[in-house]
Amino acid sequence: MAVGALFRDCREVVALLSADGRVLRISDAVADLLGHPSDRLTGASFDGHIHPEDVEEARRRFQRRAAAPAGSSGRAVFRFRHADGGWRWLEVTTRNELADPAIGGLVLTFRDISDHIALSERLRASEARYRTLAEAVPVGILQADADGQVLFANARLAGITGLEPDRLLGGGWLDAVHPDDRARVAADWRLDAAGDPPPTDFRFHDPDGAGADRRVLCQRMPLEDGGTIATITDVSEYVYTANALRLSEARNKAILDTAADAILTIDEAGVMHSFNRAAEAMFGVSAGDLLWRPLDRLIPLADLREEGGVRLEFAPGQTTALIARDRGAEAERADGTRFPVELSVSASEVEGRRLYTAILRDVTERRRAEAELLAAKAAAEAADRAKSIFIAAMSHELRTPLNAVIGFSQLLEAQAGRTVGDAQRTYQMRDCVGAIRQAGEQLLAIIDDIIDMARVDAGGLSLTEGPVDLPAVAERAVANLHFHATRRSVTVEVMADGELPPMRGDERRLVQALGNLLSNAIKFSHPGDVVTLTAALAADGWVALSVRDRGVGMRTEDIAKAMAPFAQIDQSATRHHEGVGLGLPLALRLVQAHGGMLTLDSAPGQGCTATIRLPPSRIMTIEEMLVTMS
Repeated sequence: MAVGALFRDCREVVALLSADGRVLRISDAVADLLGHPSDRLTGASFDGHIHPEDVEEARRRFQRRAAAPAGSSGRAVFRFRHADGGWRWLEVTTRNELADPAIGGLVLTFRDISDHIALSERLRASEARYRTLAEAVPVGILQADADGQVLFANARLAGITGLEPDRLLGGGWLDAVHPDDRARVAADWRLDAAGDPPPTDFRFHDPDGAGADRRVLCQRMPLEDGGTIATITDVSEYVYTANALRLSEARNKAILDTAADAILTIDEAGVMHSFNRAAEAMFGVSAGDLLWRPLDRLIPLADLREEGGVRLEFAPGQTTALIARDRGAEAERADGTRFPVELSVSASEVEGRRLYTAILRDVTERRRAEAELLAAKAAAEAADRAKSIFIAAMSHELRTPLNAVIGFSQLLEAQAGRTVGDAQRTYQMRDCVGAIRQAGEQLLAIIDDIIDMARVDAGGLSLTEGPVDLPAVAERAVANLHFHATRRSVTVEVMADGELPPMRGDERRLVQALGNLLSNAIKFSHPGDVVTLTAALAADGWVALSVRDRGVGMRTEDIAKAMAPFAQIDQSATRHHEGVGLGLPLALRLVQAHGGMLTLDSAPGQGCTATIRLPPSRIMTIEEMLVTMS
């Protein structure tokens, strides 16, 4: 075939190259394809129009084709430069016709596939974007063909199922479906996906058995080719939260319904949101008549909100705050009966929505009991005052005959000493008169203690304060009890610190308090025992007066009883030791009136130590002493 006939009869664009790649002849169609005139291309090296990245490959292919047997051909795709500066994708078929004397070259046939390449590139880009989106979405994605075989599964689905992505392809994803749901899911998957298939919920089961079941929601969408795209959303957390919410609501309802106090909730507009059973019983109205309606009765809205109407502002991150505790209010039952209540109110706010929850307690019975208790207390106090007033008023009536008994007994005792006659009768008379005097003095002391205790309880005891010499107080208290100690064969020792400072107080009352302690110590000592009275300045600045005996003692738990008026620790002991149980209580009151303290330290069989402690504020300053001396 001649070259002219080749170019004339070929329906495709052609070019003829020499063995070294020069253009021997080129058709006008090729020239038009590249945008250059044919005479400009003829004689030039053809690889000068090939893309730099493709030129080496093109040369190797041309060289291999030139060395190949005559008549052989090959096909390749290269990018060629167009006259406008762009690049065209051309499919080149090369046939070796070097041995044909009529042709003598490599015959190239061209086909422009630029549009096809561009379409393929767009398709690849689209598929890349699809895969990127499929991997980025937070739900699992399955793509299946018309037979239901999975062609693609994203990584999120692999995470939900616990299977590797490759194991999800085909029908492998069904292996991860819970055995109890697998048959149903497989049947649904085989159904015709035409139209709009309804969502399906089922569970994925961890194939290794190490994880928890995951509940998912599957939504399928049909494709034009008969395939399916399915989205699988993990709703385990939602289901767990919904179940937890239902459980919480049930628990809260159970708490509200079993609470003994009325509990109600309103919003800022006063609309009732909750009303428990105790509230129904308290107000005599059912919750159905009040819920989601404005609270226009039962209790004033102002009592269920912030006091003064000033809106409470929450701190950052705070959603609940107590705005009232044990607030007194008056409520009204459905029948119009008004009654007192105490309520506590809290405010809560979520996303700008504020609610007020109030707990109400009917205090009608408590108020009645309090009123009765106050009335009883007032009556008791009145009776106590009457008793104290009576005892104080009777003091002169009691003292007058006792003073007469004591006075006449002293006179008779003196006369008995001067009577001349039978000595034995004289001694007997003196003993009898002495016994009368001692009994009268003892009775007078008891009456004095009772009267003093009554004065203390009635608040009528007042101190006559002045300088007090504590060593002198101690000696005076011991002297007053000399006869009592001698009769009991008990010795009283006094150890007073000579450096004791002068004190400010009521000397007579301090002698009385100390005398009561000494009297008890002598009373409960054994014959021949020694009672020790010490007076010293303590390390903490207080002044301490201690009376220690070695008598019968008492148990630690009985000390509080000993401090109570008229109390007797051991009834058997009272048969051997006189007294009405006022010595220690009265001493305690007198010491407390001076701002001091009285303590007991005792053990059975070990005796007892009673200590009066007077505060440093009772120590007189130099200025006070100078004023006293002036």
